[in-house]
Order: sequence, then structure tokens, then C-alpha cells
Amino acid sequence: MERSPWFGLTLALLFLGGCGGPAAFVDREADLPYYERVGILPFDSLAQDALAGDKVASVFLTELLRRDFAQVLDPTAMSGAVTKVRGAGPNRKPWSSKEISNVAEIAEVQGVFVGTIRDYGMVPVGRSSYPLVSLEIRLVDATSGRIVWSASQTRRGGPALPLMGWREIPTLGELTAVMCRDLLETLR
Repeated sequence: MERSPWFGLTLALLFLGGCGGPAAFVDREADLPYYERVGILPFDSLAQDALAGDKVASVFLTELLRRDFAQVLDPTAMSGAVTKVRGAGPNRKPWSSKEISNVAEIAEVQGVFVGTIRDYGMVPVGRSSYPLVSLEIRLVDATSGRIVWSASQTRRGGPALPLMGWREIPTLGELTAVMCRDLLETLR
């Protein structure tokens, strides 16, 4: 039986369609075991969903705890430190090194995770809608303000094999959790 020359290409594209891994940076001089206690600052959202930063930060917290990287400061305590530095209410300006250092000193953490959500929503694909998430998360040294780790990824959910629904990721929550795990795998 002779196969069409398109068969192999089609099969390869089906398998490679969902295989984009995260892009990551780890500072070679960073001593990751030094970070015994860390905090998570509110993630910025550039997405249409203004609450995407809060949603992703919550999932990231869970995945960070599962990984047992370090002791993670309770979000309520971190929020108190943020309020002391920036005041109450929403603040969408980027974090300066000085602000990060001040928050970290108040919270008594060695490192702080900051994040930016670029896309977070459902996108139409044919007759269906699938999740699309694009995010970047960084670990910043509290004392120096230096980025010691950074990872980013953009990924669309849905079936990896469209005909069978195999490895399907149908929701934003599931895709976010998978991506946070993938990003944290680069933190070594």
C-alpha cells in the first residue's frame, strides 16, 4: 500500500503542534538553595481579563508549593507588605528594584516572584473554543534586584490530535496549571 507524501508531514505536524516548551534563563551565578523563603507579588495582566494576574498567581502558588522549592510566604502576609510599600488599591506600574527590596525586607523573604500575563482567554478554532495563555514569571533576588530566573511560554489548549481529542486541555485553569508546572521545571 502506497501512502501519500502528505501522510508523514501531516502526522509530524499533529505531534509537533503542542510541543512548544518554555523559554528559560537561570543566572549561572545564582545560588538557588539560598532562597529558603520566597514571596509572590501580584502578577500584572496585559490580557483583556483584568483578573488574569490574580488567577495565574493563585495557580502558580499551588504549583510552587507542590514543587517544594522553598518556604512560600502566605499571600495575605505578602499583600500586607505590598500595601506598606505601595499603599492600598490597584497599582499597575512595574515594580522597581527598590520597591521589590522594600517589600522583601518587610516580608522577610530572600526572593520574590513577579509575573506578567500577556494573553489569557478562550480563542475560536473552527467550531470550538480553546484556551490561550501567554505568561512570563521571574524570580528576583531581594537584596540586589537581579533576575536570577525567568521563564516564559505561550500555549494554546485543545486536542494535540484533533481527530481523537487525545491529550486535550479544554479549560484555562488546566492549561495554566500545566504551564506553571512546565515553567517551574526550568527552575534548577
